[in-house]
Amino acid sequence: MSSLVKAIRREQIKSAFPTSDALSRGIYKAITVTRSDKTDEHFIDPMGQNRIAAYIPALGQDPDNPMYFKHASTGSISNVPVDSGTTVFVFFADSGKATEGFWFAQAGHIVDVVSGGVMGVPQVDGSGAGEGAFKDTPLMKSFSTIDDIEKDEKEVTNDPRNKKIAIQGTLTDELRGTSTSSPRRDASYEIAQHSKVMGFKTPGGSAVSIDDGSVDDDGNIYSEQIRITTASGAAVILDGGNDFIYAVNSSGSGWVEIGANGEVMVYAEGSLSMRTEKDFNIRADKNINLEAGENINMHSVGNTKINSDNELHLRSVGNQFLQSESGMNINVGVNCIVTTGGKLHLNGPIASESELILVDDMPDMQNLEATELKDTIVSAMPTHEPFVRPQVKELKETASDFAISKASEEGLEKAGIKK
Repeated sequence: MSSLVKAIRREQIKSAFPTSDALSRGIYKAITVTRSDKTDEHFIDPMGQNRIAAYIPALGQDPDNPMYFKHASTGSISNVPVDSGTTVFVFFADSGKATEGFWFAQAGHIVDVVSGGVMGVPQVDGSGAGEGAFKDTPLMKSFSTIDDIEKDEKEVTNDPRNKKIAIQGTLTDELRGTSTSSPRRDASYEIAQHSKVMGFKTPGGSAVSIDDGSVDDDGNIYSEQIRITTASGAAVILDGGNDFIYAVNSSGSGWVEIGANGEVMVYAEGSLSMRTEKDFNIRADKNINLEAGENINMHSVGNTKINSDNELHLRSVGNQFLQSESGMNINVGVNCIVTTGGKLHLNGPIASESELILVDDMPDMQNLEATELKDTIVSAMPTHEPFVRPQVKELKETASDFAISKASEEGLEKAGIKK
């Protein structure tokens, strides 16, 4: 019998035969457990409802036979305690019915709604933090207990996420990297304010924080922000005070920002691919600047036209090639002046041919059917979903190769795979 089935049956038995039919309608302190020391049995919610297993010392309950408590939400989502030994407050609804147990708060729990914690004075830990050029660089701090709040900030551990956003490049950016968003910030002012911050953080460190902003005693403005961040560093930030929207991946190798003046900036360490199945219109009311570190290639299936209401300049440091596989017409409205540094040959010897742009076929999706676009010069082409992303395919193939290389000969034979 699987451990999941056993856990569900144990739950059914407890529901049918509760330890007590009528408990006090008061609030109890309960201690969370995740595994039995005697049986090594795990007490993770078998129903997947984010319930926690805990026992109540005041009722003489056994930590090896805990009860499951559902979460009583108070309007915001709280962190679900995942460690054994956490003290939580519980109660029993329906006049103290044992099967209606709920938990609603953690004792001594630090409210933390920002991935990595709020920024503070760095702890000198030998990593270079708080020293030299980084002496005054605030870092995110791992506030996890009441004792941490009472410590000097320098004594509180620097959170590991600092390294991740340092690699990302946003460590010194208080709008896109570190943050002050915490319910404790507004309470620390000389005249304490009600908290302007709410949100939640998962046990793994991913978080959603909503900050209405405030002004501290020195006149520093903390703008309103909504942040969705992962523990690894990827983030989406909506900043109302500075009026920008910012999205970045965990390594900082790709980001997009919409600024307060309407500017849109996109950075890609890898390729940037765009595709439309209809017209692609670009207009700048001022200049369009196009530059490539290597080559610029242009190709059209139909005609290619370049018009200018003023002068047209075509200049190169190297040779120029102009070739037509059919006729060529040159029509000059006024004078035509040709100057060469050497000879001018009008009919031979045979001129060198211009280079063709290499073309290839690319996978495409049309009407939810896999097709191909023939003879295109693009190296990557987004399609209608489901789009087969090359990097995802590469990762899957790498993971598959790694799994096979680690598999035993016997396991491969059972699976019918020849190594």
